[in-house]
Amino acid sequence: MEIKEYLDNFSKIPCGCGKVHSSSVKDIIVKSGAILELTRLIEEFGVKKPFVLADANTFLVAGKRVLEILDGANIKNSTFTFKEKELKPDDCAIEKAKSNFDNSCDLVIAVGSGVINDLGKIVAHEFNLPYFIVGTAPSMDGYASATSSVEVNGLKVSLNTKCAEVIIGDIDILKNAPEKMLVAGLGDMLAKYISLAEWKIASEIVGEYYCERVADLVRTALKTCVDNAGGLLKRDEKAVKAVFEGLVIGGVAMAYAGASRPASGVEHYFSHIFDMRSLEFNTKVDFHGIQCAVATLLSAKLYEKVLLLTPNKEKALASVKEFNYQKYKRQLKAFLGKSALAMVELEKTEKKYCKRKHKKRLEIILQKWERIKEIIKSEIPTAKALEDLFDLLGAPKTFAEIGIDADLYFTFLATKDIRDKYVLSRLLWDLGETEIFYD
Repeated sequence: MEIKEYLDNFSKIPCGCGKVHSSSVKDIIVKSGAILELTRLIEEFGVKKPFVLADANTFLVAGKRVLEILDGANIKNSTFTFKEKELKPDDCAIEKAKSNFDNSCDLVIAVGSGVINDLGKIVAHEFNLPYFIVGTAPSMDGYASATSSVEVNGLKVSLNTKCAEVIIGDIDILKNAPEKMLVAGLGDMLAKYISLAEWKIASEIVGEYYCERVADLVRTALKTCVDNAGGLLKRDEKAVKAVFEGLVIGGVAMAYAGASRPASGVEHYFSHIFDMRSLEFNTKVDFHGIQCAVATLLSAKLYEKVLLLTPNKEKALASVKEFNYQKYKRQLKAFLGKSALAMVELEKTEKKYCKRKHKKRLEIILQKWERIKEIIKSEIPTAKALEDLFDLLGAPKTFAEIGIDADLYFTFLATKDIRDKYVLSRLLWDLGETEIFYD
């Protein structure tokens, strides 16, 4: 069954969670020669003149072919290609993409992956047009999302933009992506082990909405990726297809849930922290999926330590009583710079450090401790199993290997402040056990 039919069937079945699961994606084509479907899709959408957006790399990989297909079908088009070899999704790129848009166009076709996809969604949103994405690498899960991760005024922000109506994953193109991008894509999928566990744990502790059907949708896609991981570096088509479809499913699952829960947890927040520090202090970063992969392994090791804990109510209450938020806030600002301001602002409304709220959460944790451990055991593989998989891929296992030298303990502490989301760092803070990071 093709992915579009699979997801359509999922959406048609009434869900016990009470939510109607829907996505703005109208068509997903993942196969060899998928790019040849462009002319048919353009006709179906009644488009007269597409605007094609690419960068210097993606134009050579697939952008030139897109234009050849359009010209061959006598479809008028306009195009803009960034000349930068390493394009950043910042204010300058956003303005350049918008200012070079041809106002006579009635469709945006982006050719690329992370950055170009983010910029394409912004242009389509700005001019209220349908949006197609021709993927060039199975490297990230933003293909089916309605947000763009960009740098605005020196800050990393997530903008509500446009979800692609059509996603094209041509296996002949995807399988030739740089090896590191293939590994990054699988790394972004492996992160789902942590995010699914934390989503379920959050539903137990803070009563957050959770849907087992949506979780299982992601879980199944993740298993397919891992089962075929051995063929990824061989550029096996089945393995590449599994990762690309898994990433698309991850994005669709977020739309189904109405939140990022099915696809990101504490492991993604490690990556976000490193990106924030890079913007402020020009420190080294790597591909998002690579950072998430290493953080997934670290999180799995920490969760193994959680399984060995015996919660101590008195210790937890004493730890929170001693916690000095004003001092912590100063440390956060020194560690992250301007990015910390949004976290501090969030706490004004969230009040997760409120002693009364903490006491209530702690009582629930103590009551449901065995259930929390069951979730960890059932959802997260052992660190050894992940290490074996990393060895198979030749993937880095530590942040030092990818040149990141930030204080990892404080990075971990800061992950609890990025979003209003209950993750591992919050659980350990609630228990007064954050120091197990060092054990």
